[in-house]
Amino acid sequence: MIFNVIVGIWITLGLTLGFAMPPAENLVATPLAFLHVPMAFGMEMALFGAAIYGGLWLKRRRSGDDAMSLALAETGFVFGIIATITGSLWAKLNWGAYWNWDPQQTGIVATLLTYAALFALRSAAEDEEKSRDLWAVYAIFGFIAAIFWTFIFRRLMGSLHPEKTTVTSSGIFKFALWFNILGYTLLVVRIAQVRARLERAARRLKEITWNNSI
Repeated sequence: MIFNVIVGIWITLGLTLGFAMPPAENLVATPLAFLHVPMAFGMEMALFGAAIYGGLWLKRRRSGDDAMSLALAETGFVFGIIATITGSLWAKLNWGAYWNWDPQQTGIVATLLTYAALFALRSAAEDEEKSRDLWAVYAIFGFIAAIFWTFIFRRLMGSLHPEKTTVTSSGIFKFALWFNILGYTLLVVRIAQVRARLERAARRLKEITWNNSI
């Protein structure tokens, strides 16, 4: 409960700070960046966590690790969708169009499509143990793909996105941006914890139903 309150206050303060900031260098409109950028960072952190917990499942064979890996991937997927939508709105304000075929835009969509395919592959496996093993590999592969699409691809192709806003802007701007990034990272953790708890409860219910039917 206390963690929920902290996250809620943190997010509220972060957004307030963001919308109070003047435009960053070389940007026409900044406020949406304080939602878009933290969402994108939150997606990356969630997908990284999904890969870590996938590896832990392969090592420890604990059902909770698999549930957390899946929960983090799902949370990251949702954050990625929000980052894409807010990014399109931000692009309209700064570049005059919602979609510019910028490598960063296409890269995040490619990442989302990759995970959509991985979710489908997981659900296609009938054996629960095999499904978890395959998912662990998928989660690791998916994160590697995400790193390529969202960090490497844009540098190979060149991007309209500003390169060093998080490190070259004014001190107060950087503080507000990183304050929001940390807040949304905490939000990722909390949402994933709740989703993993629901996943474990659903599995227990399924096991009880199966045992009662025998």
